[in-house]
Amino acid sequence: MFHVEHPFGCIALGLCALAVGLLVLTGLLGPSAAQPPLPGGPSWLPPYRFTARPAAGTVTGLLLASALLGALGLGLALRELGRGWAPDPGRLTVGGAVAALAVVCVPPMGSADHLVYAAYGRLAAGGGDPYRDTAATLARDGDPVGRAVEAPWTDVPSVYGPVATAEQWLAARIGGSSVHTIVLVLTLLGAAAFVLTGLLLQRAAGPDRAARARVAILWSLNPLLLFVAVNAGHVDAFALVFAVGALLAVRRSPVLAGVLVGLACAAKASLGLYVLALAWGLRGRPRALAALLGSALAVGVATYLPVGLGAFDQMRENTKLVSLAVPLRLVLKPMESAFGHDTARSLIGLLGWALGALVVWLLARTAARARPAAMDRVLRDSAAAAALLSLAWLLTTPYSLPWYDVAAWAPLVLLAPSALDGLLLARTTLLVCAYVPGRVVPLPDVVDTLQRTVRGTVGPWAGAAILVAVVLVSRRAGGPPRPRSPRSPAVPRS
Repeated sequence: MFHVEHPFGCIALGLCALAVGLLVLTGLLGPSAAQPPLPGGPSWLPPYRFTARPAAGTVTGLLLASALLGALGLGLALRELGRGWAPDPGRLTVGGAVAALAVVCVPPMGSADHLVYAAYGRLAAGGGDPYRDTAATLARDGDPVGRAVEAPWTDVPSVYGPVATAEQWLAARIGGSSVHTIVLVLTLLGAAAFVLTGLLLQRAAGPDRAARARVAILWSLNPLLLFVAVNAGHVDAFALVFAVGALLAVRRSPVLAGVLVGLACAAKASLGLYVLALAWGLRGRPRALAALLGSALAVGVATYLPVGLGAFDQMRENTKLVSLAVPLRLVLKPMESAFGHDTARSLIGLLGWALGALVVWLLARTAARARPAAMDRVLRDSAAAAALLSLAWLLTTPYSLPWYDVAAWAPLVLLAPSALDGLLLARTTLLVCAYVPGRVVPLPDVVDTLQRTVRGTVGPWAGAAILVAVVLVSRRAGGPPRPRSPRSPAVPRS
């Protein structure tokens, strides 16, 4: 009789596969409330889709089912991994690569950001300035790429760094005036970066089968990330591969690590948290730390110098934003009533940083205990710091979207199982569900009410509940770390 030692592990993988299958099915149905049209391009090239024109309720239900089934599968997988389940990481990694290819063979869903990426690339390829010009600039000249961009991004300059702009420029050079082809190149580059990130994480995890299986399931086969980071074509997956490369390089070559993390920051500025994490890993090694910071700064100067300080203009504007499904949304209206719009936005930004520092303090002991004992000290300290800083930022920043979560998932999968896994899974599931179907288009009353309720009411309160869970996790871990008494004996470093 065939005996399965971990039947729930098999069920977990089945749920993840089903979640990916529902995602691909939704994409194949064609343009919808979740999927903008992709004009131009040869029909034999992916992404492929039919013209079923499904109702908004249908695609919303399918994407919610995919997210919830994927989250359930990941939750079961975490439980079984904690009980000693260690499936073949090689097969899981291959399965993840196949899944990544499958989700880019259907059009991006969940937002229309890929269209404005295409416009920024088109501007750069035509000699324009994506940090000053917008998709409306292209549209006024009759450019099909500019006309394809949807509200509210038609008049918004690029918020991304010059490395991201270079990726978009390359896609536009290849795709020309075809939105379809430009988006295909962008999603293929993002998928390749996602798969490469998984391979780098496997290498960082070392020879331990259980550790590598954890990486494969929580990263390569993660249905939530395959949706928001790979299928949706967001720049985050492309930027993150440089940051993960820096984690691997930091022990042997701080200079290379600085170059890589500098490139990551020059794609997306929020990855600057990885600079702090790498610096923490190199504490006590002043020369290595100086090499890291010096090379990162040199890359930053070299990449931003050609585009000028205007590249930071839209970043500064974005610091005033407060997204709907974050806990700080709960205090926005009272603070605007008390202090006025501009002052309230500034105060909320400061409150977000203060809450983030508090979360770091509360979860520091949990993150420290999750460091794998068999891993090199510099790598494990850097990974733990990156996971802790990124998670704290995600839980407390005034403006956050589901695809931002890749920054925390990547280092977290290198750590031992801990309560941090559940906190991040809850946060990602919540944000994914809050942002479907995703496009800013008129919706039927039922779908519109559901979306507004999940995003505007459930999201902030559930986010606040996750912050309460942070406090409970801290208490279970024995509270935040206390300063060592001067009389206490020194603890030798491992």
